[in-house]
Amino acid sequence: MKLAAIIACGAASLALGHGEDADYGLAIMDGSVAVGLGDHDTGTITEFGERVFAAEMAISGSNWFADEPGIFIAEGSLLDNTQVSFTLTSALLYWDGTEAVDFSQSANAMTLSFGPASVSTAFDNNPVAGFSINYDADQVGGFDEHFDYTIDASAGAGIYVLANTFSLTGAADSEVIFTVFNAGLEEDLHEEAIEYVEHVLVPAPGATGVLAIAGLGVMSRRRRS
Repeated sequence: MKLAAIIACGAASLALGHGEDADYGLAIMDGSVAVGLGDHDTGTITEFGERVFAAEMAISGSNWFADEPGIFIAEGSLLDNTQVSFTLTSALLYWDGTEAVDFSQSANAMTLSFGPASVSTAFDNNPVAGFSINYDADQVGGFDEHFDYTIDASAGAGIYVLANTFSLTGAADSEVIFTVFNAGLEEDLHEEAIEYVEHVLVPAPGATGVLAIAGLGVMSRRRRS
């Protein structure tokens, strides 16, 4: 499938709407990794420029667990054996769902696993290099792989925000992407947190800005009505 075909629906869009029920859709555009809403069922990626994604976590064994969002890359859209990798750009952020939205550094780490490979967010707020997955250009239906996202079950219910960039061989890294995980709260609180991330965290210049916003807690906040 040609790249032009899969991006026809949304290549020019720079939407700030969140990617709920969508995978991270990756492509190379103008020499950089572009992230949009990936749909493996239709083989399309829309809304390039997306920065905020959303997912639900549930208790599974000894962990809060999610396996969404996945990563989708269209069949034949990259060179064979392109390495798909990522960097965790800051510590995991947390909000307990009470009072106004106000993220601070989580007392727990999130671990991303794929087969035997795994990596966890750092507590010192330094970037952490992830691992690589090989892209097979001939894979029917395209690349559709999913991490296991886990947080120890002893962690409190709440909203957790993961920040990362994506890398593809031969291209500049993507912008920082934020994924808003809901661990056991009502969906209206999840939506409120998503809106906060869209309007407050997204403009921040990388990991340093993210932690500064989280620590100061003095930026504009959207209060529940």
